[in-house]
Amino acid sequence: MGVYKKIILPKTGVGMIPVVKTPEDEYWQDSSLIIDQFEQRFGDRPVTPSSPKQAMASLLFELIGDEWMRLPAMHYRWNFPEHNLKFIKSQFGASVAPSMPGFIQRWLGKKVVDRFSGYVGPLGINPTTIPAIEQWYKELLSQLDQHFGQQPFLLGSKPCLGDFGLFGPLYAHLYRDPYPGQQMRKLAPNVVAWVERLLDAGSIAGAFLGGDQVPSSLEPILSRMFSDFWPSLISSAERLEQWANENPGKTKPPRLLGMHPLRLGDVVSEQMCLSYSQWMLQRNQDYYQSLAGDQRAEVDAWLGQLGGLEAMQYQAPRRVGLKDYRIQLVAK
Repeated sequence: MGVYKKIILPKTGVGMIPVVKTPEDEYWQDSSLIIDQFEQRFGDRPVTPSSPKQAMASLLFELIGDEWMRLPAMHYRWNFPEHNLKFIKSQFGASVAPSMPGFIQRWLGKKVVDRFSGYVGPLGINPTTIPAIEQWYKELLSQLDQHFGQQPFLLGSKPCLGDFGLFGPLYAHLYRDPYPGQQMRKLAPNVVAWVERLLDAGSIAGAFLGGDQVPSSLEPILSRMFSDFWPSLISSAERLEQWANENPGKTKPPRLLGMHPLRLGDVVSEQMCLSYSQWMLQRNQDYYQSLAGDQRAEVDAWLGQLGGLEAMQYQAPRRVGLKDYRIQLVAK
């Protein structure tokens, strides 16, 4: 807790992790920005592919990990307290007060649990959506298990940005928590092996697949993302534009913009609408818009096979940026 109050909040202005402190006494927050900064400073071991289809696929998988994996991650963490709660309390307590006795850690851990478990409903995890979330997650595990039985990582023998995007929720929640961890070991041993390889990613010296190849085993995952999840990103951008029109002169939208639709196959519900989602959408579209000529044509053909070409043409009515690690509107 002292680290939050004495270091993270004063240096970044936001109470979120991860935060990296550099030898130059710089402080970086936000996983995507941290990786971008490391790419710029240590370009000899990039996690962003240089070829267009692979770079686009890597960004799309980062998006899936950031925006959509929280559904199964939060469901399997908080909706199985008989399996997970004792472990989670101890882990949160040890993180908040590592030098305190165990009983104090558990008491502090309960306070953190009470706070974060309250996000389940607003995230769109409810009796209507839970069967669809579980079905999608099990399908995803099966698809990833098949893929990682053929390739060590998403795009070859070294991890890309998309691997790390998926790794966050798949490791921290779905591998480590007792109940989903047991399920992963039972249903997807190749995903378990992938998680454990990434735990020691610093020792990996591999390469991305040649010829800008994106394995066909990944295509069903990306197609589902475009059909089910992309509309929510567009909704986030439209809701942000609505907020901007209703608040002329203001440049700092709230993190939460109310509720908006959530679709999982034939199941429709609602979830909280986050202004940050548009920044993640822009991150993908900015790369796509940077492509031209033959590179653009190759990516367009690939996106067309996934059902994502039309989706990628969408342009948000208003751009956002991250300033001091907070979403801000960019002047038109």
